[in-house]
Amino acid sequence: MRLIAIDGPPGSGKTTTIIEKSTGWGDDTAIVTYTNDAAAVLHKRAEWLPAGTVYSLTWPYVKPFVKGGIKGTRANLSYGTRKIHHLFDPALIQYETDAPSNRRVTRQDLLAVKLHAWASGDPPFDLNAEKAVGALKFILPVAKWVEAGCPMEDKERLNTVVIDEAQDMSWVELRAALGLLKEDGIAYAYGDPGQSIFGTSKGIVGGALPPVWICADEKKMLTKGYRVGDPVATIASKVLKSYYERPPTTFRAEHTTQILSWNNWDRPIRGLALGYSRRAVAKAFRHWGLKQTGVVPNVAAADKELCLSTGHSAKGAEADDIYILPWSRQAIKRLEQKDPETIRLLYVMLTRARRRVFLPVTLKARLAL
Repeated sequence: MRLIAIDGPPGSGKTTTIIEKSTGWGDDTAIVTYTNDAAAVLHKRAEWLPAGTVYSLTWPYVKPFVKGGIKGTRANLSYGTRKIHHLFDPALIQYETDAPSNRRVTRQDLLAVKLHAWASGDPPFDLNAEKAVGALKFILPVAKWVEAGCPMEDKERLNTVVIDEAQDMSWVELRAALGLLKEDGIAYAYGDPGQSIFGTSKGIVGGALPPVWICADEKKMLTKGYRVGDPVATIASKVLKSYYERPPTTFRAEHTTQILSWNNWDRPIRGLALGYSRRAVAKAFRHWGLKQTGVVPNVAAADKELCLSTGHSAKGAEADDIYILPWSRQAIKRLEQKDPETIRLLYVMLTRARRRVFLPVTLKARLAL
């Protein structure tokens, strides 16, 4: 089998490219998406495309490796499906309380990271000695299937697997996705290493590239950008440079995208306001006395109204106007030290904008603007 990595810079139309090329891939094709919601959006745009996460697509073959079933229900995250009504809306408290930084790190969390980083050889621990609970709920059964050699009927294997948002795929997830292929099958992996902002939880540490970019047999690049123009495109390229070489010419749009100073707490009328953390987002919501405002991009139209979001939740979103909320001293320090995760997060924030990026003075000064 062959793995081809297609490097798609921000705003280069990766999903549109997948849809356009899908007619030439044949019937034995599946699209691997990062989330079930992304799969639903893709299917809505191209109903002929079978799409799902690596977990849903492998489930028929992984299921025999689950002992006693997978326990636990999906949390009811009201802030993920509706706007926050007012300052005392319980959903705002829930949003802040649910922040990953508030979660106690469990033994299962640590084991899950080890599993995600499992690139070859023996598993990092005895898989049969653990239960599919907590952070191991889905990844453990998949890892057992991978350990067994990804068994399935040959007639069920695919000619083509297409991976969207490939930069967010861990080693063991990639092995599972490739396990769906026929021996002479081919995998096309679309993504942007600069947007790999979930690296730590996927076992990708330091300045390492995502697994797809390490083991690809061939690499290609989309070189036409439609979203981000200069000077922001050039600035974003410079921000990312210590981690990944991304020339602005590979994604620079023909229009101008300005970068402007912003009095941190002047309330915008419309646009997407991005915080480094949920705490920063909730603080802005309360400071501005907002009502009927979303704290995730999918519940609001940022070009018509104000929407708040963390940088992590905004990946895939875009707006004419992007406002970056003030960063904490610790976050600024990580940026100055060129911490790869912080660098990638700022790159994602900057490249959400079509027309204007508004930066707080403290952050703008660190970019030598």
